[in-house]
Amino acid sequence: MQRFAWQLPALISLLASLTGLPASARAETRPRYGGRLTVEIHDAIIFTDLSAWPPQLVALVYDRLVIMDERGEPRPALATSWQHDADNKRWELRLRPGVKFHESSPLNAAAVAACLRGWASVTAAAEDVVVVQTEIPAPDLPARLAGPGNVILRRGADGVTTGSGPFRVAEWQPGRRALLTANEDYWGGRPYLDGIEVQMGRPPRDQAIDLELGKADLAELTPDDARRAVQRGARTWVSAPAELLALVFERGHTAVEDARLRQAVALSIDRAAIHNVLLLKQGESTGALLPGWLTGYAFLFPAARDLERARQMAASLPKSGTRIAPGIPGRVTLGYDAADPLARPIAERIALNAREAGVVVQVAPGGPSDVRLARVPLRSLDPEQALAAYASALGMAASFKTPTAPTPEARLEAEQKLLEDGRVVPLFHVPQIVGLSPRVRNWNPEPWGDWRLDGVWLELRRP
Repeated sequence: MQRFAWQLPALISLLASLTGLPASARAETRPRYGGRLTVEIHDAIIFTDLSAWPPQLVALVYDRLVIMDERGEPRPALATSWQHDADNKRWELRLRPGVKFHESSPLNAAAVAACLRGWASVTAAAEDVVVVQTEIPAPDLPARLAGPGNVILRRGADGVTTGSGPFRVAEWQPGRRALLTANEDYWGGRPYLDGIEVQMGRPPRDQAIDLELGKADLAELTPDDARRAVQRGARTWVSAPAELLALVFERGHTAVEDARLRQAVALSIDRAAIHNVLLLKQGESTGALLPGWLTGYAFLFPAARDLERARQMAASLPKSGTRIAPGIPGRVTLGYDAADPLARPIAERIALNAREAGVVVQVAPGGPSDVRLARVPLRSLDPEQALAAYASALGMAASFKTPTAPTPEARLEAEQKLLEDGRVVPLFHVPQIVGLSPRVRNWNPEPWGDWRLDGVWLELRRP
């Protein structure tokens, strides 16, 4: 829907008189166009690799055929309507008319079909009709099309991509800075903001300082920085716990090939202590890949510590080979992302827990390791698509197929099968924590973390 700025001073004066506020005060709080929002993130992302983009930024530049509403139901986006045959195998999607990519080429059925080549069969039945043919029934196809992996884009000969979203890329310094400018012809209405500047690779502590000094309008905060911000009276926002923290035991590494060692480490982890002390009770401990608020069955996956059982597993390991001390198996290296402020203290606590069970774990930032602490964002509100995305990101895709019947029982069985070899150990689902400057208005993100910056506007600064 096209948005319109207020244009009638007389109406403003009338509203001011009714509320008892001066007209100037009312003018400062009404929506306005213009201004540049400064966003700081710790990720250093590459333009041509959309899989590395934080999900909350993808929708600024790229559209999808379908989006998910606040209840997790599919709603029209580039596709205004869809219909299917009796078997749910043939789907026809009608495209929104008049949409163009940022470089002005038409976004038609042929362009969409070329973009969705990964599907079994996607063809253009007409200029504005796309047909998706699946080999098996796909009653959830609209929800699957809403996933971040199904954005509609146009890739140039140089590999650079363009979208049709509310903002276009005006400047890109890979891993450092991006400047996005408003798409004046956006089918959903021009954004209020003139532009968004994204500063990448910013350490969390620097983000917190920039937010406090007014150099940033939106910044990612650690639980500790968020607590300090709240104490200062600053604005913060916490999403649903939608990012997974998990241990991944690397395949082909001799040190972790024995399932008993993996089980010993998994059983030794004191999730409750880490959650209370390091995460300051943000998010939730888990033994599941998918968050409980999405599936309702995460509690069925064990997550409690069992140190005695962990010690038994460690003691049952073969006595031959390199040993650190009598009764203690060889050293295992645990890698983590040095740019993630939560990763190091959590990794160190896991190493301490493992040592209590009789397994020596050496913590190292980056580089080759036997086991790594991975942090993976939720990529879809469709459980099957989310599970497939987790499987791919955590190295489990080779043996994983999404269930043919998208029922809770089939989903639970698929998730249990993914975890049965103990190579991936889910630990926590953590939320996004965002700090906001006082001038940010209409901050209305989705509960699961999409920022929806196309609806944000900036308050005028006082001179």
